[in-house]
Amino acid sequence: MTTSNDQTDDGTKLAQDGNGPDDPDMAFMTQAHYERESHRDLTTEIMFAIADAADVAPVDIKDPPLYECVDIAAIEDGFFGPKVAGQTRDSEGSVSFRYNQYHVEVASDGWITVSEPTAYGD
Repeated sequence: MTTSNDQTDDGTKLAQDGNGPDDPDMAFMTQAHYERESHRDLTTEIMFAIADAADVAPVDIKDPPLYECVDIAAIEDGFFGPKVAGQTRDSEGSVSFRYNQYHVEVASDGWITVSEPTAYGD
């Protein structure tokens, strides 16, 4: 998915991965960007990012189901929710969870970062 540490194949600038000197036990694997107007929902975007990190097809990611690890609807409502009384309910921040050995972080700006403990890398 990425060709360098700071941009994707199509030249999109990547968000910071959050795995700098303050988290030396985690290794950046991949990043994806979710946009609420996209044809892909947040669940699909997260699964594609995990599949990219695992170097498998997204359909091969089955166990455990993502809904057993995190409440995607809560993330969507909090970060990308519909307008209520003409105002967005968007929050700022990020949510992190584990999916198998992967650390997945979904940020309110749409960036999805997948990392793994350095013990799993190499």
